[in-house]
Amino acid sequence: MKNYAQFDLHLHSHWSYDAFSNVEDYFKLARQKKVRAFALTDHHTMDGYGDMLKIAPNYPDVYFIAGGELTVHSPLGTFDLVCLGLPCRETPELAELFKTYRAWQVAYGSAISANLVRLGFQFGDDERMKVLQSYRPQRVIDKQGCTHVQAMKMQQTMIELGFVKNELEWVQLRAKFEDLPKYPEFDYVVPKVKAAGGVVIIAHPYGYFHKTDLARMDALRELLQLDGIECAHPSTPEDITPFYREYCAKHGMLSSGGSDSHQPCTVHDNHHLTDIEFAFHCAKPEWLDEILERVQLH
Repeated sequence: MKNYAQFDLHLHSHWSYDAFSNVEDYFKLARQKKVRAFALTDHHTMDGYGDMLKIAPNYPDVYFIAGGELTVHSPLGTFDLVCLGLPCRETPELAELFKTYRAWQVAYGSAISANLVRLGFQFGDDERMKVLQSYRPQRVIDKQGCTHVQAMKMQQTMIELGFVKNELEWVQLRAKFEDLPKYPEFDYVVPKVKAAGGVVIIAHPYGYFHKTDLARMDALRELLQLDGIECAHPSTPEDITPFYREYCAKHGMLSSGGSDSHQPCTVHDNHHLTDIEFAFHCAKPEWLDEILERVQLH
């Protein structure tokens, strides 16, 4: 049965293009819930760790693991990887990696605007920037540039502008988009993460694994050089978690868990906001013990 876990290793702040939490929200929640550790895992970046290091001294009773959620393209598809145990301050290799992701975010946002303009809608980079400024702090925009927009915010904007009438029409319009840039390649990203001392954990694996397809799991484990699986996640049925855990035990892999929170008490899942609380998942305490044998606790 799901309850509050002793850790939450999948969290997003406003340094993610689609999240709304302040970094300090998680320190407060970690203290309130008395968790043993949390990890800020923003999309494609560790930009939030400047804030983390400034805030941490005010919460000496709160511990964290450094990391990020990096999405990669591969021959088997596109996958989100929770990368834990990275240094809080960028190494030259990580700086190069995150520079690549920042460029991808800007290019992806520009491609969306270019497609809308091509299809006859007035929504260029300037219009997209105005939407970003409506929910992203300016200092984040100054650091990351004119990125793509959070999915629900983008859909709402398209409806308000009269470009589409509803979600279905927006989905149909998006299907006409062309030349969207692919995520950075797995064989570029994964070696840099591992060289920096990080471990690679596949996020919210239920869809990626085609539920419990062992051949698929084996193929992804080998291709992506996986160190672990996020066995506990809101999108994973609770009766499947033990199956993933057993797979990890068989292959000497880490088991992780996280709420995937994008704001203090909710998670953005399949384009809808669902009530998900910080550290509310079914991960077991011993999983964290195993992880801490591999990564640093700050």
